[in-house]
Amino acid sequence: MASHKERLAAASDAIEFICSRDPDEMSTVVPNCPGWTVYNVAAHIGRVGLAWHSMIDASPDDPDSRERGYADAESRGSGHSPKVLASWVRGAVEALDGDVDHPAYFSMTGGAGTVGLWGWHAASELGIHRLDVEQALGTPYAITDHLALDALDYTCRFFLPAMATVTDTDPGVLRAVAARDGTEFSAMALRATQGTSEPEATITGLPIDVLLALWGRPHGPIDIAGSHETLDRWCSLPSTAFQFGTWD
Repeated sequence: MASHKERLAAASDAIEFICSRDPDEMSTVVPNCPGWTVYNVAAHIGRVGLAWHSMIDASPDDPDSRERGYADAESRGSGHSPKVLASWVRGAVEALDGDVDHPAYFSMTGGAGTVGLWGWHAASELGIHRLDVEQALGTPYAITDHLALDALDYTCRFFLPAMATVTDTDPGVLRAVAARDGTEFSAMALRATQGTSEPEATITGLPIDVLLALWGRPHGPIDIAGSHETLDRWCSLPSTAFQFGTWD
């Protein structure tokens, strides 16, 4: 697993990469996010950063902090510069530079969370959006196997199970295996709310490809054993659970 310091650095790097594109690049369409340009990705991370900051500052028994954060984001109007948008999400990441065990409201669990969990979330989600922009611009992926594995672990432990809860679905049991050169170096099970204990499907591939697949993004070669329907149900959750629109 990555350290908290590594996660904050990855989150900060993703913010800089996304929000520092030149004007021509900002208008590039992002195929992974229908209806978005690179600028819309910058607007998205800037505005969710405001919501994150509200929850990071709140206690675990303050679920209204999420709504307050998004209300703050909506109240700021549209047309902000990428520099301003970057400052909003950077403020949330900077708020995480402290005690990893400090309690906070964590939307992925519906309450109990810590600064450390928020750092893991920020690195993972901002990392995915960096991958979206890298794909759109045709630039090489910057993520390392180490960070891809860390994001994959987070996706399996917290993100996708939370999406299943939000959509009130039972996708089935999926086993995600990250492997390289024939060596398995991480395996995680996504368990259905009411499913059996045995995997109905197993997905195996390079860490980045398994990560992209589980987020419903285009990816490189993966091996699928068992139920393709189970895999499809999990991979469709990110786009099903939340549709934030473009904001700007």
